Amino acid sequence: MNNSLRIVQLNVRKQGAVLESLMNDEDTRNAVALAIQEPQARRIQGRLLTTPMGHHKWTKMVPSTWREERWAIRSMLWVKKEVEAEQVPVESPDITAAMVRLPGRLIFMASVYVEGDSASALDDACNLLRDAITKVRRETGAVVESLIVGDFNRHDQLWGGDEVSLGRQGEADPIIDLMNEFALSSLLIRGTKTWHGGGQSGDCESTIDLVLASENLTESMTKCALLDTDHGSDHCAIESVFDAQWSGPKHQERLLLKNAPWKEINARIHNALAILPSEGTVQQKTDRLMAAVSEAVHALTPRAKPSPHAKRWWTSDLTQLRLYLGLK
Repeated sequence: MNNSLRIVQLNVRKQGAVLESLMNDEDTRNAVALAIQEPQARRIQGRLLTTPMGHHKWTKMVPSTWREERWAIRSMLWVKKEVEAEQVPVESPDITAAMVRLPGRLIFMASVYVEGDSASALDDACNLLRDAITKVRRETGAVVESLIVGDFNRHDQLWGGDEVSLGRQGEADPIIDLMNEFALSSLLIRGTKTWHGGGQSGDCESTIDLVLASENLTESMTKCALLDTDHGSDHCAIESVFDAQWSGPKHQERLLLKNAPWKEINARIHNALAILPSEGTVQQKTDRLMAAVSEAVHALTPRAKPSPHAKRWWTSDLTQLRLYLGLK
């Protein structure tokens, strides 16, 4: 059982190498999800091609709709394969949303990109998020927490600090309205610079990447800060950590039947059957016999130690491909 829910977000600036660097970094090894903005993605002959197309540790989620232009999507989610998650459809190529199911908790998670200098883009994004959250809450009939992260390309003193000019106050009002409606808080320390660019002066920086969380998540937050590693983007990777338990799949233990103590197993079965009632139907007697055999075998047979070289991502298709290519 893992006790920390870790989310890492980054605008990768349409560079596949940046995303691959993030995905294979030691800092993201225990992350539950990677929320990506502006991935390298193209739509070619009806197919969405992303870099990378897949990963052995992560399940890829892309927006429900794609553009016809060069940059077909501008957000995506990579969710750890051990985590139970279901994509939530949102009719935007700039929003990828999912419902993450943890023991006793439901979390609506969204990776968002909002185009700068477009009031309609921000209005549309906030309305779509509002509709998606409302819909999942209505359909589940349970408490659904919300975590909305991404590059919003908007400035406000609420998250940018006092140095945000008064002339820019108001451009992020739809975000603040959404926060008020769903009791969302901005988790990054106020004034944290998430973007560093050249600009005319050669040294521009601002706070345009946000982490917005509902009340329960905010109260369980243990960390929300920039990661130290520079992956090659002009944005900084942000790590958000919450006190929340989640568990990976339980791997079935393999019995070493060749080393099984069959005399002891037979004796255990005999003793178990001796105290069981003898009456009943044939099916009832069969069930009692099978239960006694199963209990004895599993109790006394040694287990095989998991191989440190086991490849959990290996599939039968890869085996067939290896045989086809004549590889050993």
